[in-house]
Amino acid sequence: MRLALAAAALLLLAGPVAAQPRAPRAAEPTAEAARELLRQAIDLYVVGRYQQAADRLRPLLETRVLQDRDDQREALRAYGISLLLSGARAGAARAFRDLLRIEPAARLDPSFVRPEVVRFFEEVRAQHAAEQNELIRKRGPKHSAAVNLLPPWGQFKNGHRRKGYAILSGEVALAATSLVTAALLRTWAGPHDLYLGHEAAYRPLTVTNYVSFGALVVLVGYGIVDGLYYYYRAPKPTAPMRSDAPTASGPQPIPCFTF
Repeated sequence: MRLALAAAALLLLAGPVAAQPRAPRAAEPTAEAARELLRQAIDLYVVGRYQQAADRLRPLLETRVLQDRDDQREALRAYGISLLLSGARAGAARAFRDLLRIEPAARLDPSFVRPEVVRFFEEVRAQHAAEQNELIRKRGPKHSAAVNLLPPWGQFKNGHRRKGYAILSGEVALAATSLVTAALLRTWAGPHDLYLGHEAAYRPLTVTNYVSFGALVVLVGYGIVDGLYYYYRAPKPTAPMRSDAPTASGPQPIPCFTF
């Protein structure tokens, strides 16, 4: 009996302790705060303080707080370089692989990046060439270039839905304006095109008709050019750069990346 009472007392004492809530996790930075941290890390990276830059970039990448694809690419580029130049080759390889998953056609410009970094990056590319080509195949255009001649169909096929809807809305509005004004002008023309009773409205309505039709032609032309540009801009599988390719020599420049 005494043992049972003692066990019950221990459970009662332990209960409140177990029921205590865990310490709240540190709140993730807002998008604006994350971009400010990224800017600070890039500043450290540019002046050659690679370990400090990597320490700033690591939580941004591990928490996946960066939503913008360009910010992700910039962070991974600087993180990979910073880790490599700090001696963390395995971490640098993971960062470069993540970069290539986001942008399979990414390249480092040997005119600005240290030769050993370019070689290491191309080694990572070569090791995962099959994965990159598969990503390029999946993300590449799967439609004929001819659909881009019918905007916004090309925008939708290229994955630019917002732009496609914007072009579609503009085309509908301009086409409707052009057709309505043309119909009114035709109705008001009357015998001998005198526009009797509508003389004051004739000129502004004519200008509106011409402007709306001209704007429609310009918008359609823009949609065609935009669709074809992004259709042919899609990356294609490429052979990895040779590790013995000529690179810049001389004093070490500030590392940077280009695509």
